[in-house]
Amino acid sequence: MHPPHWATAIRQQRQRLGLSQTQVAQASGLLNQTEVSRLERGLIHPTLDLGAAKLRVLLSVLGWSLPEFSQATGLQLDFVEGEVPEGARRLEAELHFATFPVQATASAGYPNTPTSEGLVSIPLEDLRALGVQPENVRVFAVNGDCMVSESVRAMGQSIAPGDRVAVDTGRMPRAGDVVVAWDGLGEVLIIKRYQEEGEHIVFYPARRSVPPVVRHRDDPVKIIGPVVWRGGPFRG
Repeated sequence: MHPPHWATAIRQQRQRLGLSQTQVAQASGLLNQTEVSRLERGLIHPTLDLGAAKLRVLLSVLGWSLPEFSQATGLQLDFVEGEVPEGARRLEAELHFATFPVQATASAGYPNTPTSEGLVSIPLEDLRALGVQPENVRVFAVNGDCMVSESVRAMGQSIAPGDRVAVDTGRMPRAGDVVVAWDGLGEVLIIKRYQEEGEHIVFYPARRSVPPVVRHRDDPVKIIGPVVWRGGPFRG
């Protein structure tokens, strides 16, 4: 027996974000993996069985607003308009974040290292303002300080060690964009400012004392995407 349409929609949205059932449960703080699995199999109903609190955090982790949830699943949130209208307004106000797993570290001068950081939440309003689709977002941890300079720091635009950066895999970078890229020659993920110069691709750090990474167009280099968001302990 196939699961109902709404259950399939929930599973597909989770998969689009690159999240496992366990990650969704951990990010929610209220659901467990078994509940997520039962939801995706249609064994428990999101609006009839979960309750407002669990539904709120589920939609937040999946990056859905109330209208987006209703459109994707075909379910109407009747309790929102009936029993608790004030709670519904609070619910909608809190569903403004999409949550993403940290994929890996990107080198800003230091070697890539494994990261155990699980999830990062980004305001959907920020992504929409940039024309970024949540399913195209990948998040990386920054390892190193070559993207910090005094002038950049003064403008509040530094990308510091420990920061998390989100890239848009759905857009090609423009000259001058900060990007995350796979450098096949160095076998390392890097984060640098991207330029094309003749037959070469050049990745410039912000710190002038650090040499740029210069690669020929035929070298094994893959741009993951331009950086569209950054967050972390140095973001005020």
